[in-house]
Amino acid sequence: MAAFLALISSLMWGTADFFGGFVSKKIPANKVLVLSYPVGLFFLFIYALMLPGEITLNGLVIGLIAGVVGILAMGSLYLALAIGPMGVMSPVTAASSTFIPIAMGLLVGEKLSWIAWTGIGIAILSVVLVSMETSPTGGRLVISGKGLALSIASGLLIGTFLSLVGLASTNNGMWPLVFARLMSSILVLGYFIIKKSEKFNTGYDSKLFALVIISGALDATANAVFVLATFDGYLSIAAVIASLYPAATVILATAFLKEKLTGIQFVGIGMAFFSAGILSLV
Repeated sequence: MAAFLALISSLMWGTADFFGGFVSKKIPANKVLVLSYPVGLFFLFIYALMLPGEITLNGLVIGLIAGVVGILAMGSLYLALAIGPMGVMSPVTAASSTFIPIAMGLLVGEKLSWIAWTGIGIAILSVVLVSMETSPTGGRLVISGKGLALSIASGLLIGTFLSLVGLASTNNGMWPLVFARLMSSILVLGYFIIKKSEKFNTGYDSKLFALVIISGALDATANAVFVLATFDGYLSIAAVIASLYPAATVILATAFLKEKLTGIQFVGIGMAFFSAGILSLV
């Protein structure tokens, strides 16, 4: 069940990132986050009320720290996706996000079998294969150094965020996530108020507005489902399965943005789901 929940969270994250990255190509990323984060906060608050949990000082502190890390992660990710191409930036972020949760899981005593390590290796390889994109002319794809740096930084920050919320006590339920999203919402709103050079509603149309709402709801739900996965299994394995979200992002980018998949990317997507199947046996 833990592996299944982690896979569901990865599909939700991949879809949310596609929508958020698409809108970020049209309008500044801070205008996307200032709307999507409060939307996510609303959904997480509902989930916290639905799932039994208590508010503790430890959960509050973890949530607030995770909130700072989370907004830095998403800001970096949306900037990287806006630079593009999505089919490269998203997988690089995902691969980078696996290392900290794996290390953290080992530090807290998680003992992984050879089957688990095999699945983790295939998962990381699949992410690398999915990222092997060529240019429209068939030559070597030119990748922005800035975009690549932002992707790696975002991945490490996402891994830190997942480790923080994944290691919170199960007695806290979803409240650490609520506090994390509240802190992130306050920070992005404060930044927007201080730095904005235009009105919030400029650049938005009904389609973009709807996509941001959907992105915020999916991202928050993915976080909640991931935490449920860590309640029932290893943090390291849940994080690796969740990192497979580029498969969804790349498929959506292919379907709607006409970014063509190469044969090696198809192999990578197949390996992603194969690795999820292996890790579900652990």
